[in-house]
Amino acid sequence: MLIWSRKGRAAAGALAVTLFAGVFLLPLAVILLSSLSKQWNGLLPTGFTFAHFVNAFRGAAWDSLFSSLMVGFCASLLALLCGMWAALALRQHGATLQKYLGLAFYLPSAIPSVSVGLGILVAFS
Repeated sequence: MLIWSRKGRAAAGALAVTLFAGVFLLPLAVILLSSLSKQWNGLLPTGFTFAHFVNAFRGAAWDSLFSSLMVGFCASLLALLCGMWAALALRQHGATLQKYLGLAFYLPSAIPSVSVGLGILVAFS
């Protein structure tokens, strides 16, 4: 660190923890509180309930949630298998071919997803 004094490092650490809590943990706490409340009109929610969670795991909402989780799981598994295949292909080939294969494998990361989505939208509409 660039802060040499013990007090300065403690202050920087406290600032980092505070910023982390404010940016990441506070929004999650607000989402959790709002999911457990019947209504939220004031500073704090009123009427705590688990009805939202019960409704999420019942009927059409559960079918949608399950379908989304299965699509995500299958996409992750496919990406894992393709990534393992790509790593094995890169390891087996010579240095010149490795350079071009590595470029081809990193190409999906280089193309922004917005432009890919726009291309798909234009192609299918």
